[in-house]
Amino acid sequence: MKTLIFLILAFFSFQACSNPASNTATRGEIKAAAAPDFTIETLDHGTFKLSGQAGKVVYLFFIGYSCPPCIASSPNVEKQIQKGYSDDDVVVIGIDVWDGTIGQLSNFKIQTGATFPLGLTGSGVGGLYGAPNDYSVLIDQKGRKVYEKAGADVAAIKQKIDELLKE
Repeated sequence: MKTLIFLILAFFSFQACSNPASNTATRGEIKAAAAPDFTIETLDHGTFKLSGQAGKVVYLFFIGYSCPPCIASSPNVEKQIQKGYSDDDVVVIGIDVWDGTIGQLSNFKIQTGATFPLGLTGSGVGGLYGAPNDYSVLIDQKGRKVYEKAGADVAAIKQKIDELLKE
């Protein structure tokens, strides 16, 4: 019986360690690699296309429409990143990987005061990036993914954006 319990615990420990999200949770800066292109409809009835953002730093904030950490982080993302940089230099988009309804995502926008675009039905984009909810990805001006990390560590993200803007 002890052997069986040990094997079950070992299996789940291995699974947790092999989860891509858990491996990247502490990564931060990564080796630059081409970011997968995507197009997504936004809450404001617009369309966001990553390749249309060439020459800008793009911050992809993967959210869940009712995710407590996402709701808690969004006001700081709004204040320090969305409003902290020119739209000509930095673009922020929240991508709902929980595929919530327009009403659920509208509620997220109201709760958080987010003015950055919110992408609808973003689970496919999350899949492209291996990103669960409450996950951050930065893409440089050349369209390369240069940073990814669980959560929205606004100070670290701002530091990386500042570095990219000086290049």
